[in-house]
Amino acid sequence: MSSSTPTFTEQVRREQLLRAAIDTVNEVGYPKASLAAIARTAGVAKSATVYYFESKDALLLAVVERVFTALERQLVQAVERFATPSEQLLAYLEAYLDFADAHRADIVAGIEIVVTHRGADGVPMYLADTGQEAALLGGILRAGIQRGQFRTMPIGIAVALVEAVLDIATTTLQRDLSADLTDLRREIVEVVFRGIAPDSSAARN
Repeated sequence: MSSSTPTFTEQVRREQLLRAAIDTVNEVGYPKASLAAIARTAGVAKSATVYYFESKDALLLAVVERVFTALERQLVQAVERFATPSEQLLAYLEAYLDFADAHRADIVAGIEIVVTHRGADGVPMYLADTGQEAALLGGILRAGIQRGQFRTMPIGIAVALVEAVLDIATTTLQRDLSADLTDLRREIVEVVFRGIAPDSSAARN
């Protein structure tokens, strides 16, 4: 595709192909989500797909960029409205769960690609990418530990534990895109705060 600014029509077609890629990955999985399969889902010729994305990897990695850039933006906007680590962590958890709930197909497809895709060196994408979300979360947890709002533990472990609990929500959606997350969302927040509280009271302030 040309490096010049895309026209409105090109933007619409690119968006159409990204949506088709998300739907195709969720329907048949990453390995079978070929350009031809994505083109069929979009209702266009494969040649039209190649015009915008030169390969399957280029298209599916564009999906990853789209999904996780939007997630990161939502997390940052939610966190920056609060001052204390406890408030910021609560905002982070709720913003993450809000995004997963509102963009179910997107996040499930994004996770499928991140977990399955391997770079030229053979390393899975999720292991090679440090992730801005982890940096944001790590900063919140580090500040909370330093202020005594969270119990002392290595930052890497704290981040991994919080991410693991949040993964329960996305795993639930991977099993059933229509799953009701209402009770689970409440329990995830409760479990995270109990797990990092400086004592068993799990106080958030």
